[in-house]
Amino acid sequence: MKRLHRLLQHRLAMILLLAGGIIYGSWVLELILPIDLDPVTSFISELSAVGQPFRRVFRTLDVIGGLLLLGGGAAAWWQSRRWPSVWGPLVVLGACIVLEALLPLEASFTDDLPAAGTSSWWARVTEPHGVISFIETNAFLVLLVTCSIALRRVEAPVVRRRILATIGLLAALSGVVDAVMTAALLVNGDTGALGLVQRLGVSLTATWLALAPAWLLWVTLHRRRQASARRPGNGHGSSTVGRPQSST
Repeated sequence: MKRLHRLLQHRLAMILLLAGGIIYGSWVLELILPIDLDPVTSFISELSAVGQPFRRVFRTLDVIGGLLLLGGGAAAWWQSRRWPSVWGPLVVLGACIVLEALLPLEASFTDDLPAAGTSSWWARVTEPHGVISFIETNAFLVLLVTCSIALRRVEAPVVRRRILATIGLLAALSGVVDAVMTAALLVNGDTGALGLVQRLGVSLTATWLALAPAWLLWVTLHRRRQASARRPGNGHGSSTVGRPQSST
């Protein structure tokens, strides 16, 4: 019974991580909802901005997804007793997602662009939502590096590890392009295809978040069970020890 309880706990943590990663890509709902934002040029954060018709839907999903990642990361840390450099950034990432939802943009960012190069741009970028978003991005980059190293150290299967590394690298590159295009937006006011790049990056990030941390937890616990099974004195092969000899 105790073993079953422990197994359910482990599965619960993995489910939290998987669900949190999937919900991180909730922007796809804009494809079926009547939203008057151009997905090619608008920021994803504008879906939750003040005045948007479905802002409560996206904010609620962000809060739920962030809490799932936060809770899943904390549970994985407690269960694995390893990789604090992985679960720590994941908890920070989840907390940032929740804070972003609770501190949304005051208005649609690209619908009312300030004059390029003016102080209004700086005010937009340094508002709480922008600062939290910056911390969130860096938390993901740290998580990507530390989780990839952990998967290598725990000797996870090479093919799957390379697939996840490729997804994570593409997500990171999309983030870099996003940052460059945002900087260009501040200089000349041209959004270009910023929204498209951001949506691609978030989709890749969501995929990686749904798979990599949960898989690291599973492999870590699986390797621990294997090591425990090989350990001398674990009860295997000693079924007759301590039994009274039968008399005839």
